[in-house]
Amino acid sequence: MPLTQEEVKGCRDAFLAFDVDRSGTIDVWELKSVLEAMGQRPTEDELFSLISEVDSDFSGTIDFSEFLRIIEKQKEKATAHNDEQDFIDAFVACGGNEDKSGVVKKETLVKIIKEDFGLTIDIEELIDAVDTDKSGEIEYDEFKSLLSKKAT
Repeated sequence: MPLTQEEVKGCRDAFLAFDVDRSGTIDVWELKSVLEAMGQRPTEDELFSLISEVDSDFSGTIDFSEFLRIIEKQKEKATAHNDEQDFIDAFVACGGNEDKSGVVKKETLVKIIKEDFGLTIDIEELIDAVDTDKSGEIEYDEFKSLLSKKAT
């Protein structure tokens, strides 16, 4: 996921603020400080993994272009986490549990889609397509699959 011009400017400011020795690179501990300043809490393993993914010259430090790749990866990760949380929130709202356990009843989904929202889609057919065990109860993975289907 590309960064906006404003995000790139913020990254440059952060990079320069933490490149204390003005070497044009930051090491793993400086990277940790930058990411923490941006509200993230990376573990040491995550930090070393991030650096190894982008450190194309194997210097053990990262320059600004490598830093931007790390921030893009972190942004993608955060977006994926937010998408997952949206699925969990919807699952809970329909009767499932926060830890992805439990089920959503087929009747509940049909009522929400047809009565509450007044949509005319064939929700029963979509549910039947994802309810692989044909239980009439939608587990989290089935629910996520149902919400991920594209309208045709």
